[in-house]
Amino acid sequence: MIQIAKTIFLNSLSTTKKLLDLLEFKMGKTSAEFKYLKKEVFDYAYEGLKKTFKQLELEKIIKKCDCNASLRQGYSKCPKCSGAGYENVKK
Repeated sequence: MIQIAKTIFLNSLSTTKKLLDLLEFKMGKTSAEFKYLKKEVFDYAYEGLKKTFKQLELEKIIKKCDCNASLRQGYSKCPKCSGAGYENVKK
């Protein structure tokens, strides 16, 4: 069965990283503008994920993963959540 939080998290992480790659190419990795935008992009992405996961948790679709991962830690090797911090509720 597909792990919904894992899938959402990995897709969001991939999109965020691609956006940052484009910004880095345009601005340079060490520029103040890039560093500022990188922080803002990650903050926005993580806040959106957090809200989505909380709503899915309230709807009893997902629950906290046993690995205790945190979104801000990024990708992990957990087979259930890959770092999202949530897994499907078993039905």
